[in-house]
Amino acid sequence: MKLALVGYGKMGKEIERNLPENCKISVIIDNPEDWENKESLLKTVDVAIEFSTPSAAFDNCKRCVELGIPVVSGTTGWNEQIDKFLQYSFAQSASFIHGSNFSIGANLFFSVNQYFAKLINSQEQYNVSIKETHHTAKLDKPSGTAVTVTNLIIEELERKDGWLLDQNAPGKIPVYALREENVTGIHEVCYSSEEDEITIAHQARNRKGFALGAIKAAQWLLQNPGVYNFKDIFHLI
Repeated sequence: MKLALVGYGKMGKEIERNLPENCKISVIIDNPEDWENKESLLKTVDVAIEFSTPSAAFDNCKRCVELGIPVVSGTTGWNEQIDKFLQYSFAQSASFIHGSNFSIGANLFFSVNQYFAKLINSQEQYNVSIKETHHTAKLDKPSGTAVTVTNLIIEELERKDGWLLDQNAPGKIPVYALREENVTGIHEVCYSSEEDEITIAHQARNRKGFALGAIKAAQWLLQNPGVYNFKDIFHLI
């Protein structure tokens, strides 16, 4: 598999370190000029993995689609544009996977919380809050992982219709976002009543899990063209 890395920050370098022997990086795109200067190399790749910034993600993924390159994107923080890009991908018959988190463990965490929220839908004594902690360089707040798990819970809890950042209000799930040095990612969902408290947590020990998930997603996408959310297909790869 010939790979394009779009974005060469911490995640791009982690993917590079964890590539299997049957994969190689043919081109790295890390600034706007690279799209023109390395266009000939881009035309030789099988798939692109995109981890850049919220402000660049839409254009980066669109450029890949225009070149006919399947793309796996793990950039978070561009929620307001992702639906627009999904519509564009369907219209172009593109191959695209987006995920707020490519760790298999984090996606199991999503599934467990969605199921648990369904169980407590009738148990109105339980309120829900979410806390996420990341490194100080993380650009989006709250994290894409926190937004995903919150929205999955809202789908199952009839008494909740939205969420608020660092605030609590009736009918809303409070999402608290903390930024600390050298924290890869911790997500905690607390279901609390006057009688007891249940916490479901996921802690990333390093970035390797994210990288391996993205690489597997890229390999899978080549065999299964289409438009997907990673949380819906992670169990297939």
